[in-house]
Amino acid sequence: MTDSNPLVSVIVPVYNRLDFLPQLFNTIFSQDYDNYEVIIVDDGSTDGTVEWIEQHRDQFPKPILLLKQANAGHYDARNNGLDHARGELIAFQDSDDEWTPYHISQLTRLLVNNPDVDWVFGKIQRIDHITGEIVEASNMLTKSGEPHPFLSLNKENREGGLKVFKDPRAGEFAIRHRVPGSTQCAMMRKKIYSSLRFDPSYRTAYDQFFAVRVVLAGFTFAYVEELQQIYHVHDSHISLVAGGDPEKRERSARTHIRGYSSLIPYVSTRGEKAALREKLAHEWAWSLSISLRDQKRHKEEALSLWRAVLLEKTNLSYWKTFFSAIVRTAVTRTQNSAA
Repeated sequence: MTDSNPLVSVIVPVYNRLDFLPQLFNTIFSQDYDNYEVIIVDDGSTDGTVEWIEQHRDQFPKPILLLKQANAGHYDARNNGLDHARGELIAFQDSDDEWTPYHISQLTRLLVNNPDVDWVFGKIQRIDHITGEIVEASNMLTKSGEPHPFLSLNKENREGGLKVFKDPRAGEFAIRHRVPGSTQCAMMRKKIYSSLRFDPSYRTAYDQFFAVRVVLAGFTFAYVEELQQIYHVHDSHISLVAGGDPEKRERSARTHIRGYSSLIPYVSTRGEKAALREKLAHEWAWSLSISLRDQKRHKEEALSLWRAVLLEKTNLSYWKTFFSAIVRTAVTRTQNSAA
């Protein structure tokens, strides 16, 4: 990249986000970088979202491209936006979140000055949308306050506070621990999307698996410690999973199993294969089986645990829990027969 002021394509899918539109356009047009285009992809909204945008677009400080499609999901809308993007760099935003004013300018400058870097991300802060209270201070810390394991990979420090990952274990760590930077707190080169696209059959949770795919494909990741995105937590957020609802937990577990399974063709090293096997076993043994147990679907619970045992045959906890599920299945069958 030789242009010191490249065009950035800002892509935002929207679906029934009427109440969030003033905040969305405020964060987009408050950026201190000027050379960017705005692509809004409406995913079949029915709440007046499109009408509001049409009524206000003449008041925006720069033109926008408004694409309209039948409801097909967040990831299909992103792909639609990518098909129309003219920029060398891509910045995704969600309709209910905010950027810091320097988000585009800082990450653009870093990518211009580091042509070997393909994806750069920064800090996310999660806040309660109603109260403004901080729910999670940083995506770069674990719940216990320790640095995110992915950040422990070998890296090269460069000008501007950029830390570039230089570690052959990146794929393994991405599978085990995820990449801490979501698409919304990041900027990427458009060339990534020449070979990789979002899977539109997912409705949620695919960001984490897409990032792993990009790592496994050999693209170079880097990060800065500055805050880039403010993530608003609210009841209608699509990625929320109610911890006490076993049906929702089951759907989430099945999505994760599907996501990890989709990575199987792309792992190559022994570490990557072991990490993927362990993650899949964990999802089968704990996430899915427990949600099934809580619904008293004990036969399915046992089958889920058996899938974990097949993946990790030396894991005694899986064997023990599997036999307990077998007992629960037998007891339930006996009780049903006696009823």
